[in-house]
Amino acid sequence: MTHPETAAADIVDLYDRRSADWIADRGVVLTEPDRTWLDRFTARLAPGDTVLDVGCGSGRPMAAELLERGYRVTGVDSSARLVAHAAADLPAGRFVQGDMRTLDLGEIFTGILAWHSLFHLSPVDQRIALPRLLAHAAPCATIVFSSGPREGDAVGIWRDEPLYHGSLNPEEYQALLTSQGFRVESGARADDGSVWLAHRMDGR
Repeated sequence: MTHPETAAADIVDLYDRRSADWIADRGVVLTEPDRTWLDRFTARLAPGDTVLDVGCGSGRPMAAELLERGYRVTGVDSSARLVAHAAADLPAGRFVQGDMRTLDLGEIFTGILAWHSLFHLSPVDQRIALPRLLAHAAPCATIVFSSGPREGDAVGIWRDEPLYHGSLNPEEYQALLTSQGFRVESGARADDGSVWLAHRMDGR
């Protein structure tokens, strides 16, 4: 059995090395949870607003749907192959290779999306990455991200390879968001964990 630390350290290489498999498995169609939470996320956004999609993968289906709805999307992913695919497939968006633990784009965004991406980091790394993401939030920003239900880590199997997931406790996510002026709208069970939707308290 693969140790969680080993699986966590391998996550960037795994998605780059198996990028074609990830594209095939993720597909291009929004699932019902995807659409439900994307609708809630965009409810406070206006056409033309900027959205940062962290862990964008191939750009489909989430970034593609955001572009279709008229938002200006910047996608970030650690996989060079997935970023290259997204840039070629969705030229209306901007796609950048980057690590959310060191992310510093020098700009702010009205929406920040970390859908099924933040939870591939260990709890230690999430404590670094989430403040980095929040530093890119505009005064009226909305953020949505998925997490596990409690602090810890787990190693599953995807295409015969170890796949890491990690989470903080709900109370810590709440505290991190509140410290940056965000009000949590919902921390509801969805898919295999929780979904956090929050707005800056001085937002629209």
